[in-house]
Amino acid sequence: AAVWALLILTTPLQSEIVDRIAASVGFDVITESQIGSEIRVTAFIEGATPDFAPDNKRKVLERLIDQTLIRREVEITRFQQPAAKDVEPLLEQVTDRFSNQQAYDEALDKYGLTQAEILAHLTLQLTTLRFIEYRFQPSVQVTNSEVRQEYRRQAAAWRDKNGTEPPPMEQIRPELEKIVLQKLTDSALDNWLGEVRTQNTILYREGYK
Repeated sequence: AAVWALLILTTPLQSEIVDRIAASVGFDVITESQIGSEIRVTAFIEGATPDFAPDNKRKVLERLIDQTLIRREVEITRFQQPAAKDVEPLLEQVTDRFSNQQAYDEALDKYGLTQAEILAHLTLQLTTLRFIEYRFQPSVQVTNSEVRQEYRRQAAAWRDKNGTEPPPMEQIRPELEKIVLQKLTDSALDNWLGEVRTQNTILYREGYK
């Protein structure tokens, strides 16, 4: 017994890596490693340098909280997940930035990522976009007044950039309606998220308050 006690006391203990919790949304938790992974994946897809500054980590955490709330709604409504073939075009947009497979694999290693993480991110992205369209667009109505208002904004930007008059409103009306529809959908989503956030207990851990 004395020998075992001596061995226990003199043997170095293996350090244990603890994944710290950044925030909790009810019973769901968001960890530091999830934030880091989201930053690295987003930077990889955008061809940017990962930004681990505190302000950006807090922004990413807020995005992950929103994703958690949307994911719950997706599960409750049993919204259909996209098929693998639907995600392939998104993956091609990412891989096409690289000269060959080796360059792509080397970039993954540089960012500390795997193909599975990229696919999971793109699948979630497509699921979220489709769910937002399904959940919020049917309640959105685009009015002529909103189209005219958007045209005035676009026309001003066109004049500033090109120094010429923009195309007539009716000529670009379909594009204007899409822009207005997207803005109204985003607004409906923001309102919904704001309401759902008040219905959930969201706790921020030290460093994210």
